[in-house]
Amino acid sequence: MLGLVVLRDFSMPGDEEIQRVTGEVSLLYVFQQLPAPLRQRLLPARAAALIAQKGQSVQLRYYRDRDYGVAFEMPAAALEQLLRLHEPRQYFLLRHLLNFLVCYVGIAAFYTLGARRFSSWRVGLLGALLLVLSPRLFPDYFYNSKDAVFLALFTLAVAVAVPFIERPTWQRALAAALTGALAIDVRIMGVLVPAATVFFVSWWAIRGEYARGLRLPVVLVLYGVALAAWVVAGWPYLWEAPLGNFVAAWRNMSHFRGLGEILYQGRLVMDNALPWHYPLVWIGITVPLYCLLLAGVGGLAVGATLVRRRAHLYAGKEWQDLLFMGLGLAPLGAVIALHSVLYNGWRQLYFIYPMLLLLTLRGLVAAWRWQPSTSWPARYWQPALALLLGGALAVTAGQMVQMHPLQNLYFNALAPAQVEQKFETDYWSLGQRRGLEWVLAHDTRPRITFFSNRMYPTMLGHQLLPPAERARLVPVDSMAEADYFLTTTSFPSAEPALPLLATLRADGVPFLRIYAPRASPAPPAANSARE
Repeated sequence: MLGLVVLRDFSMPGDEEIQRVTGEVSLLYVFQQLPAPLRQRLLPARAAALIAQKGQSVQLRYYRDRDYGVAFEMPAAALEQLLRLHEPRQYFLLRHLLNFLVCYVGIAAFYTLGARRFSSWRVGLLGALLLVLSPRLFPDYFYNSKDAVFLALFTLAVAVAVPFIERPTWQRALAAALTGALAIDVRIMGVLVPAATVFFVSWWAIRGEYARGLRLPVVLVLYGVALAAWVVAGWPYLWEAPLGNFVAAWRNMSHFRGLGEILYQGRLVMDNALPWHYPLVWIGITVPLYCLLLAGVGGLAVGATLVRRRAHLYAGKEWQDLLFMGLGLAPLGAVIALHSVLYNGWRQLYFIYPMLLLLTLRGLVAAWRWQPSTSWPARYWQPALALLLGGALAVTAGQMVQMHPLQNLYFNALAPAQVEQKFETDYWSLGQRRGLEWVLAHDTRPRITFFSNRMYPTMLGHQLLPPAERARLVPVDSMAEADYFLTTTSFPSAEPALPLLATLRADGVPFLRIYAPRASPAPPAANSARE
């Protein structure tokens, strides 16, 4: 209900338009493979002929991002066509709805992981709440069809893999193969889940954990064949050369193409030459502190159990901790070791966050079960812990409400003062829409002109405004023609010599400044800048 209520509040990143086109290119490729009679049944003959002859720029073979998975993008593009949506606000709100629904499934899958691991629906529900109350991720659940959707499907694949590992039946093999393929067909790093699945099934088999009579080789072959078939079926880029193109996509992912400079610790660094600690620092300053603390406790608890059991892989429910730690820490270690290209914070690693949250739950359960040596603290330990955690969650929820819809600008107490001068904040310029809404709220004229230092994301935000509001705001080609000039504070730039009308902030972090390039009928006073 919350998601459906706030759905319309968010702007959209420039990447979303690119992702939409990526889905359309693959959809066009699929359409071109259909027999001519079927194409003409789906569309009028003239339209089908025109689409079938589209130019090279939108042909999958030549498209720049052809190696991107389209398990989300292509169905979204198809649904857009089926609903005959042609107005940008309509089809982007549809995408945001679909994005949210997939992420909702991911949160539900995370609930099942927590509930299964700790044999408690309460712990599972608390884990789902922690995932929702993750400020950095919350807005991405609505518009980030790469990182957030992959997080959701990766989590779903793990949730289905766990029961398959515990009891490998052919039904569970097909379910695990399907969900694993969905994750891979969004981002190729999803192969980590099948790799971990095969490893744990093999280890359990070597240790004799499975019942006699189980035809494990047959089940594993079925799993592998179904996984490969579904990966290829859901990724049109692989159709012409499944193995060769898959290897090419993996190679491209391993040495990802850079985009340019990133503001990191107060200096500009090339994204293909980031220091090894880049992802660790970003995680450290953007994850709620209680999650970091409890994850550390969880890691120590798992380590203590391993030492106590002499590092043997253990069964019961505890073996899952090793699976979660491996899937959470191995990608992070690989990124550090390979000096991989990362864009804008750690969003490309968001998919490991649910695995780290499971360590947080492990730490919380360990802390809850801890018994102080004296009776007085023992009596009040659990109520005190519940009160502390409840208070921390309430504070985080309050911050998210106050920052809405720019929770992506959240930093914890470890972040330095004036964080915008040291780290990229609103790197997608999502706050430009908030700037346009501010202008509308402070200027009642029927026609208002505006210009921005990042006009493309500003126009994306403009497209998502309600039609009546959008009609009042007219973009112009230069500052000289504009009533208002909007400039993001997320990148180092010189301040224009213009009257400052407002500085917009989210939880104290400035993300936009609004200037008056020329006199307007009733410009707001400069001291009206708001937090």
